Amino acid sequence: MEKNFQYGERLRELRKQRGLSQEEVAFRANITPSYYGQVERGTANPTVSMLEKICAVMDFTISDIFTETNTNPLNFDAVSIQILQQLHGKSDREKELALSLLKTAFKLRDERER
Repeated sequence: MEKNFQYGERLRELRKQRGLSQEEVAFRANITPSYYGQVERGTANPTVSMLEKICAVMDFTISDIFTETNTNPLNFDAVSIQILQQLHGKSDREKELALSLLKTAFKLRDERER
């Protein structure tokens, strides 16, 4: 059975993994947000050079669009991925501090809801 690949869906997935909005990508690629939205929805057919430009903005290669490896094996949602990106490169102490802040925030919320 033939599989119909949706490059727009893959672009959306990669964009969200990087925590970027459609507007940010469009601005950085010097295209309109409307056009970029059409690319993600598959209603516009960008040239290879346009895809390369979009990929460069999001710091991946054009081959990454067509590679169907699971880049999110734990199936993290977009917000969780953004949290992990914020912690990337931080020291163990900074990560421990962030975890402590999260735990305190949830504890306070739970107490307030009682």
